[in-house]
Amino acid sequence: MSAAATRTSSDGPRRLAPGTLLAGRYRVLELVGVGGMGIVYRALDEQLGVEVAVKTLRGDFAEDAVLLDRFRKELILGRQVTHRNVVRIHDIGSDGPLHFLTMDFVRGRSLREVLEEGGAMPPERAVPIVRQLAEALDAAHREGVVHRDLKPANVLLADEDRAYVTDFGVARSLRSAGLTRPGSVIGTLDYLSPEQAKGEEVDGRSDLYALGLLLFEMLTGKLPFAGGTDTEVLAQRLAGQPRDLTEAGVAAPRGLRAALRRLLARDPADRYQTAAELLADLDGGAATGLRAPLRLSRRARR
Repeated sequence: MSAAATRTSSDGPRRLAPGTLLAGRYRVLELVGVGGMGIVYRALDEQLGVEVAVKTLRGDFAEDAVLLDRFRKELILGRQVTHRNVVRIHDIGSDGPLHFLTMDFVRGRSLREVLEEGGAMPPERAVPIVRQLAEALDAAHREGVVHRDLKPANVLLADEDRAYVTDFGVARSLRSAGLTRPGSVIGTLDYLSPEQAKGEEVDGRSDLYALGLLLFEMLTGKLPFAGGTDTEVLAQRLAGQPRDLTEAGVAAPRGLRAALRRLLARDPADRYQTAAELLADLDGGAATGLRAPLRLSRRARR
């Protein structure tokens, strides 16, 4: 069964039936999820005899040259980042007009699914997850790669809360002109940094802001900004202050609250400047299960 034989109408995402063989090599086993740009399947690489994840470009984007170019850049960017907490991209391929990436298959659930099912997490669980994500971002930023769309749907949790960052599809390299310019907005609305919301140039500090949003959501089950409309939420992000954990009814060590405030600083200059700085603070005690107060550098206490 070929990929072409299993496509749906052009009105919606083109899905592949189990058993479909892509490019004469990848046998589709099951649908895993549908995202903004692609559909992800668990598949068998019949040449190597191993399971992989296959991400196909959504059919409604297939003829968009800019999005297709961004899809190809996902391979280039993703392959630059090699870390145990980053989903490794293998290759890019096509089957007729269908374009796809292959990557490591992670058995687990997205952080979004975990939060929707279980709600807020205690700090003893949330902080070690955040630490792993900070390590992944540190590795990416050292390669000049900014994720730009870090959100619960792009974080996978495997056994024992082993965390993985996936989907660098909207990332851009700091070492190239990239696909975006100041004045354009890329990313998911709920997890945009203030500078992204304004269409300004971004760097790794925007990823750290998003990481702060994830940490707040993990600890409270909610985002730190409330509003009835997207416009209201963005206005609060640009001019207001995020809620404190205590205001949200969550008891957490003082050091952890201070670290979160710094992650969510409106001005990038007031945030952690690198993921390594955050890791240094987390290693003061929080990453070991919060058995000791989080020790912070002088700058973090400001």
